[in-house]
Amino acid sequence: MERNGERSQLINVTGSRKRPEPNFSLLGRHFYHLSTNNSYTRPVHCTHKKLYKMSEEVDYDTIIEELKSIPTKNVSENTTKQYQQEIRMTYLITYSIVLILGVTLNFIVIVISCLKKKDSPKVATWIMALALTHLVSSISIVFQLLYAYYNFKWNYGSASCKLSSYISYGSMFSTAVMLSLWSISSTFSKVECMKKCKNCNMILISFSWTISAILACPSLLSREVRNDQCIDDYDLDKTKTTQDGITRLKAVVVMRFLIGLLVPALIIFLSSLTSAHRNCQDCKKQARIICAIKIAYFVFCGPQIFMTMLQATLNDSLGPNMLKYGLPAVTALAIAHCFTNPLIYLSLGCSIKMNWMAHDPDHVMEDYQGIMLQMRQKVCLCGGFHK
Repeated sequence: MERNGERSQLINVTGSRKRPEPNFSLLGRHFYHLSTNNSYTRPVHCTHKKLYKMSEEVDYDTIIEELKSIPTKNVSENTTKQYQQEIRMTYLITYSIVLILGVTLNFIVIVISCLKKKDSPKVATWIMALALTHLVSSISIVFQLLYAYYNFKWNYGSASCKLSSYISYGSMFSTAVMLSLWSISSTFSKVECMKKCKNCNMILISFSWTISAILACPSLLSREVRNDQCIDDYDLDKTKTTQDGITRLKAVVVMRFLIGLLVPALIIFLSSLTSAHRNCQDCKKQARIICAIKIAYFVFCGPQIFMTMLQATLNDSLGPNMLKYGLPAVTALAIAHCFTNPLIYLSLGCSIKMNWMAHDPDHVMEDYQGIMLQMRQKVCLCGGFHK
């Protein structure tokens, strides 16, 4: 009996305690594992000393099992720490670049577009609205930068956690809706109601901001701080993952896929088929820049939208490396979109003055039609004079 009691004490002493893992949602679980370690595991060499003190008969089986587990534990902990450090450095570099270039370049674009707006308010207004959206998104990166710097520990309250995610998705929806409405307004620019409405572009831009503010509301409801982690949790029950929570998560990511990716792609494609082809050199340069802006959105933001939808709907069929390395990569790519538009303006516009922004293609068409009308009138007059 005494030996059985000693044996139970041995098991209790040598057993290692592990921190219970909260049952987070699918999106929150990824970031939790980045900062979780086995800090509660009892060192083995201390347990050996207690074994010899508590009993004269040494339990060699237990010691052998512990010695076998030492390399596995060390390798697992080293791999986790190495992976966490790689993801942390990736986010730190990306957030730092976005914060510096995003704020600086978008502010310059806003100033230049305000100056060009006096000459041609149509294109400059849309460019200014996009730059303002990306400027706000770039400023909110500060919280994410600090989050990565302190090893993914959120110490800034629940309100900032919700607001950071809300601004991020609001910027994505705002860009998608704005590019779609811009394509529609360009297609129907010759309609009489569009010509009579002087503030039509500002109305459309305000409408896109309103829609994006509504569509980003799930971040305000689901985002929360738990165990120093800023995560998404769609469950009303905080202790476990429920089927209702999974259903809400799937509904949100499918909505983001449809409105953030599929519908804008369809609208922009159909608008490009019906748009008028102009021979003016300035019109061609402006059309190339606007087309590059639209393509850049799908290249940078599309992979993240698509990957998060796959993670929520087909999580079991995805490989471990797909989520382990793929999701952080596409997240960094989507964040980098905040400063890509100014780089497109500079590279394709070939000038920091951005004179292409002041060019109005509709005025060129009106001038061309006026010249053709005058030539026809002259021909008719000449024909009547000869008669």
